[in-house]
Amino acid sequence: MAKIHADEEVITQINVFEVEPGNQDALADLLKDAIQRVSGMPGWISASIHKSLDGTRVTNYAQAANHRAWEQIVARLQGEGFFERFQKLAKPNPCLYRCTFSLSAD
Repeated sequence: MAKIHADEEVITQINVFEVEPGNQDALADLLKDAIQRVSGMPGWISASIHKSLDGTRVTNYAQAANHRAWEQIVARLQGEGFFERFQKLAKPNPCLYRCTFSLSAD
């Protein structure tokens, strides 16, 4: 489950992929495969995939315990060719974040 707390070392990547509607499901499936490959790595926390209702975007919200863990996760995905496969289906727009404020009903 996503862990959202302000001022922690947790790294969040939000990657909004621009995709042709016909490739939306294929990209979501490929992201699921990538997540399953790294989900047991040290420092991995969570990942969630969101498909836009208009079919033109897929967003991956992924978290790691710290920047070092994130770099190791990325290295594995690169080494296994996932990034090249993503780019064949969509245009990725990744960015790393740290949470500065969070409020929830819990």
